[in-house]
Amino acid sequence: MALVGWPVGHSLSPLLWEGVGRRRGLTIEYTRYPVEPGDEDSWDALWASDLHGFNVTAPYKERAAQRCDALSPAAEKIRAVNTVVRRDGEWVGYATDGYGFVRGVLSADEPLEGRSVAVLGTGGAGRSVARAAAEAGADVTLVSRFPSRVPPGCETLPRIDWEGLSACDILVNATPVGRGQSGGIPPVPYARCCPGALAVDLNYTPPVTPFLRAARATGARTLNGIPTLIHQASLGAALIVDGDPAAAESYEEDFLAVAREVAPRVSG
Repeated sequence: MALVGWPVGHSLSPLLWEGVGRRRGLTIEYTRYPVEPGDEDSWDALWASDLHGFNVTAPYKERAAQRCDALSPAAEKIRAVNTVVRRDGEWVGYATDGYGFVRGVLSADEPLEGRSVAVLGTGGAGRSVARAAAEAGADVTLVSRFPSRVPPGCETLPRIDWEGLSACDILVNATPVGRGQSGGIPPVPYARCCPGALAVDLNYTPPVTPFLRAARATGARTLNGIPTLIHQASLGAALIVDGDPAAAESYEEDFLAVAREVAPRVSG
């Protein structure tokens, strides 16, 4: 297996997947596969490889969806994938970020049904999270720099700009801002929207991102991206190893056990 994106050096996926393999008596080889923008040879080599499957991160989720031979219904709607599986000689793309987000939030004893959720960013991850949260019964609003643009798969969800954000129950950072060594925070009115809310960052490096630090300073509870990573990986393993999404929950204990060994704190 592999993770394709730019950059990918921060990813914990190789440690998680190979650790789960050892727990289950499977040999899983998982590598980081950085593809610099414009490197068409490396991109083409990925699709010509003999991998059983691979994960996709920014900035290639939409491009990967275009290259797949088939897409799951969820991926078809948002036109983005983060998991690609070889099946009968073809590449099939799935969008598992939304599933991971919902399971991750529920595992933190935070309900979604009937709560207001604001999602910052309308890329592949943001669209997947927004749709899944709405399907779980949340009242979802998309927040972006260009709210007049209609993100694929989210046509029925309201859209606002950064300054239009008001108080909400759950605030989700689905942008790469603040990941790794990059500075800055999403430009939202934290003092207005965060007190009493749950702030979730899909990023998990550093463990407490600038976004989470800013939200916490105004009275928010916080959750980083590790729970989403664990649960989307559980669904990915069910698809790649078992060929059956119903097996996803059977992987959660294994991924969580490995995450406790290799991952940053999951909440605060």
